[in-house]
Amino acid sequence: MDVFEFRGVDNLYFAEVLQDDENGFVCETPVKLAPVAEVGKTTDSSSEAHYYDNKAMIVINSEGADTITITVAPPELSIMAKLTGRTFDPVTGMLVDNVRENKYFAIMYRTKGTDGKYRYVSRLKGQFGIPDETSATENDGTDTNNIQLTFTGIYTEHEFTKGRYNTQTSTWEKGSAKGVVVDTRYGLADVSSFFGAVQTPDTVSASGTVNVTGVTLTPSTAALEVAEELQLTAVVAPASATDKTVSYVSDDTGVATVTAGGKVKGIAAGSAIITVTTTDGSFTDICAVTVS
Repeated sequence: MDVFEFRGVDNLYFAEVLQDDENGFVCETPVKLAPVAEVGKTTDSSSEAHYYDNKAMIVINSEGADTITITVAPPELSIMAKLTGRTFDPVTGMLVDNVRENKYFAIMYRTKGTDGKYRYVSRLKGQFGIPDETSATENDGTDTNNIQLTFTGIYTEHEFTKGRYNTQTSTWEKGSAKGVVVDTRYGLADVSSFFGAVQTPDTVSASGTVNVTGVTLTPSTAALEVAEELQLTAVVAPASATDKTVSYVSDDTGVATVTAGGKVKGIAAGSAIITVTTTDGSFTDICAVTVS
């Protein structure tokens, strides 16, 4: 890529995190926060060498939370109330400075380079601090005051399918994340609807790619005799998905086996579960097989 410098930031969105656990990561639909003037990020980190035999042999690294400082025009009171866990009364237009609720949010924005291209940023989980405000008397100058928000970003509890790329095995491993950064200079990612939903490592797709959203295996139950065979059918959704490849596995090959193409064969009396898994997104479905 050519050399460039940052020269702009826009499209600042926020969304409340509704679910963040082993079962999923879900956010509200993003809402534009306010016109943004500046975004800065620092990460609390440190490194320390440990000595053995009078030599520095081990370096211990630690990483803390991200501190993201956002300078914006004063947001609407309803938005400010939500960000800071306060209450807003739509009947009177009043913000009640009450005991705050403990809520987490995701934020998204994009930065512009001197070459006219963009980096799209999605920070997945954090909290907004109570902002400082300054109001000064009018004078004959042009000075004004805006608001500076502090967003403390942390790792998600949910582990994404694309958590960490293992260069030894050339496969993705599950892991939590603080956020994603997509650079249009590579010309690879689809950013056409980036701000339509909170983007995670698992939702960013290559340009022209349609991600898998699920899979259905039929039949869902089957009764076979020893040596009898049955062809399973896996339907990947949506029908326009780019990568529809799947894999099959039996939890008890002593009872029933399954081929790479989904053909099940009864081996011995008993019960076995056949699981199909999509390559894209690791969605699964099962067929319960009984062999007699």
